[in-house]
Amino acid sequence: MKFRLLIPVIVVLVAIIFAAGCTGSGGQTTPPQTQPPTPVQTTSVSTTALPSTTGGSMQPGPTQTIPPATPVSISVEKAGTYSTTIITHFDGGKGMSAVSKVDVRVTRPDGSVVTGVLKPLRGETVELEGTQGTDRVEVIVTMNTGSMYKIIDQQMPYKTRG
Repeated sequence: MKFRLLIPVIVVLVAIIFAAGCTGSGGQTTPPQTQPPTPVQTTSVSTTALPSTTGGSMQPGPTQTIPPATPVSISVEKAGTYSTTIITHFDGGKGMSAVSKVDVRVTRPDGSVVTGVLKPLRGETVELEGTQGTDRVEVIVTMNTGSMYKIIDQQMPYKTRG
């Protein structure tokens, strides 16, 4: 007696399964093409002085503004009184997920250049060795789209107690 009820239920379920598979457009669809993921770079610092091919100008140039939809905050300072260490700190911001890397470049008065890469994670820092003179610091932000923005280009004087 139960078999008489079970057979119509199975037939109805099979019909529903076939109907669900036949509601498409009839043609084969190809999945959308996706780009392979871009590898994430880790923090790296070049601590050796590299001679600059252009002579390493000490004069700051113009800076650019990151689009208002993707703001980020980065701060730069010399470590303290009588310190030559230049600390660049990624403070975060609404656009931090749109940043792929942050390049930091310190040009010393003798023309040598020290570079470092800062990961775009809130709280990350990179420390580069400056001099007891006035160093030039440039911070270039690279977005996931490939756009690059020089957001900081300034001179960092040596701090003395005075």
